[in-house]
Amino acid sequence: MAADKTAIRVLIVDDNRDGADALGLVVEALGNQVHVTYSGSQALDVAKAFRPDLMLIDLAMPEMDGCVLANQFRQIPAFAHIMIVAVTGHADAGHTRLAMNAGFDGVLAKPVSLRDITETLDGVKPVSSRQPAVSPRERSDAGEEPRLSIAEARRIRSQRNSKALTQEECQAALCEGIIGFQEEYMGLRSEKIHSYIIRDLLVVRIQGTLTLAERHLGKTVLPEMGRDLIKQSRKQLVELARPMLESLVHEVAGIRVRSMHHDISTVTGEEVIVFTLTEPPRFG
Repeated sequence: MAADKTAIRVLIVDDNRDGADALGLVVEALGNQVHVTYSGSQALDVAKAFRPDLMLIDLAMPEMDGCVLANQFRQIPAFAHIMIVAVTGHADAGHTRLAMNAGFDGVLAKPVSLRDITETLDGVKPVSSRQPAVSPRERSDAGEEPRLSIAEARRIRSQRNSKALTQEECQAALCEGIIGFQEEYMGLRSEKIHSYIIRDLLVVRIQGTLTLAERHLGKTVLPEMGRDLIKQSRKQLVELARPMLESLVHEVAGIRVRSMHHDISTVTGEEVIVFTLTEPPRFG
């Protein structure tokens, strides 16, 4: 968002707590006020108090799905013209049509890209004046992420008085380090990986990392159960690897990790890991 962009209020509704929290961290780091809730029924009450300018709502939720929730919001005069965007792992033409008919203004595919987030935020006009947004640090282009090995990063630091990497070097080394971690620890090789540093957040996006077994599991006679099992198994693997990942981030960025959130699209295979750092990195 531009530096003079007015902060907006964003309500995120998703029963996947890790995914919702990770998305909330990114939206908040871009200078906005965020409230996250994990059910449609709670969202109705929260929205009346929070008065959001934008709602990001998951389509597939128990008790009350996103289409029902959006339809109910559209029946409330105060929310009749608020921007409501669907966030879903099923962004095909059929689900998109259902969402638009239910009252959504747009549909974003999970995991949501940083570009989609910023474009959506930039398209929202606040209902009332808020505090000015804090402009984010410079972000990487959407093209292929450059690579820098950890060994090369160490060599560069050894030749500098500050011992610090530039932001681009830091992001490139993190990408290469995580690819190496995936290959050694999980038996995966993913070339499409991007990292973004926004103040004290490190967002890593890894594309197309479902194993053959996971792809078969996702197509079982009970797809919802298959997708849940994939998410659970991946979450456990990433949690087991947390010390290694935090050590990697600490070595490259020079900052310790406070918390880590993980989400994976069991449809596209795209994986997102959000690290909250103890402080913003200092770049050379």
